[in-house]
Amino acid sequence: MLNVPLNPNISDFNRETYRFIHRLLNKRVLPGMPRGSLPLTRKQVASLLTEAARKQENGEVTLSTNDAKRLQALLAFYTEAGTGTPFHRKMHLLTFSSEKPRPGKEKPQPEKKEDSRPGRHSYRFSFDLRAKQRTITRLVDNVSGEPPVEGTMFVTTPLPQLYGQVGEEFAFTTDMAYRWLYGDFFNDIYPDESKYRQLEGQLEGQLKNRAATNSYLKFNLPWFELQLGQDNLRWGPGYHGNLLISENPIAWDMLKLQATYKNVTFTGFTGVLEDMAEDINQKYISGHRAEGYFWNRFGFGLSEVVVYGNRFEPGYLNPINIYLINEQTISRADSRAPGSGDNVLASVDMRLRLVDNFEIYGELMFDDGDPFASFKHWDTKFGILGGIYLTEPLGIADTDLHAEYAFINQYAYTHENPVNVYKHFTSVIGHHIGTDADNLWVQLRHRWTDKLESVFTYDWERHGSGDINKRHPADAPADDMWTPLSGITESEHRLKVGVNWVSIGHYSLYAEWARIWRRNVGNRRDAHESGNEIQASVLYRFEPLW
Repeated sequence: MLNVPLNPNISDFNRETYRFIHRLLNKRVLPGMPRGSLPLTRKQVASLLTEAARKQENGEVTLSTNDAKRLQALLAFYTEAGTGTPFHRKMHLLTFSSEKPRPGKEKPQPEKKEDSRPGRHSYRFSFDLRAKQRTITRLVDNVSGEPPVEGTMFVTTPLPQLYGQVGEEFAFTTDMAYRWLYGDFFNDIYPDESKYRQLEGQLEGQLKNRAATNSYLKFNLPWFELQLGQDNLRWGPGYHGNLLISENPIAWDMLKLQATYKNVTFTGFTGVLEDMAEDINQKYISGHRAEGYFWNRFGFGLSEVVVYGNRFEPGYLNPINIYLINEQTISRADSRAPGSGDNVLASVDMRLRLVDNFEIYGELMFDDGDPFASFKHWDTKFGILGGIYLTEPLGIADTDLHAEYAFINQYAYTHENPVNVYKHFTSVIGHHIGTDADNLWVQLRHRWTDKLESVFTYDWERHGSGDINKRHPADAPADDMWTPLSGITESEHRLKVGVNWVSIGHYSLYAEWARIWRRNVGNRRDAHESGNEIQASVLYRFEPLW
């Protein structure tokens, strides 16, 4: 019942899970599914992995040696979700379960897989502990303008998790990250996580503390799942970002229901947002999404969200409302809402796989305005995203190639009323590039073994002078137009080479070198700089000593 987390900085082996599932989907080892409505549950992942293993055993599909080994590793890692594949060591640091342990001399029969999912009256409570060490080094060799931030920052993070499940009806999790930052501090790392200054004590200026928590309850009801607590969402087809809802912000408190029937998924939620402004104390978001996968090759999704504040609106709790219609009566009937009303955004997305191993996808997001009446009017706020995903390009086995482009125009995500700006704390809820920006992302991944992978990435990002906190000027002409990448355009080229070594369920090592070129830094003409960034991280999952 529990979700596979979307935030790789608060969990372990989740990014490998999603990448492998996406790879199997693109190769059509697995049947099409609504992959644009994430997160997936552990039970869904277990079902997908089991289906792939069944097809492989029956000779319906042929997997490379590396894919077959990774499949077996993930089957073992998700054994408690129902794969029936035993994990070769104790799964948790500490666990309490209604299941009776096997006698010491009794060996499991390898040809018989057992369903390890809890029964109606069974329970399992587990505690896991992981530890992560991360190092980030930044070196600037050419600078024009203000002095850059450079040096080396170290991050030590214990990652405890407490979770459990009772029968098939109830589950809970508390997934935590407690970080200690030391060395040189980079403010763009973990910008919105909690700060506990009292823990820094006498080491003020030498040590900083950050903490994040994803925790929720889940109830499996007859027609849908109900979730209450903190979590992330990702809606849309993108692999590098999504226009409407991404996992870019830290988790927010939400009430979410989700129902799946065959190849159609419906999600509805209402959540609480936060803002750094002192005068914004009530801020909410509601949304719903329907996504289906048809003919085993075509996926289609419709999404809609509304951000509002200064009061709570029960009318937005209804997950089958159409916000574009009822926002007019809900927001304008409340005297506390300004004349601009609440902030409604909508998107439509699709993905198409005409041939195996090749997916083309796209997303179109609207944020107010009427693009069909006046496309260039400043109030026509929109974003576009498109990309391709190839597995085994040119017949090269164990390889993935992504290419994705996104553009968001000058006033998208902004709003006349500051409480309705489309962000949680300081982070945009949609695509991470934010307002008045575009991005081209190309990535080539190759697996040399089931554990070793190399990654080559080119990332080109441009920003105009617009900003998510910069609304349209009140004294501007009524017929004002938006400008693509307005003002002086800042650009950044980032070329990255990385290597990963991952043993599912045990440990992971990531290392990456990036060469960076920036032009017009801070939207200042002729303010250029270049430099290097080196990152390395190691994560270890502890196991019992007895």
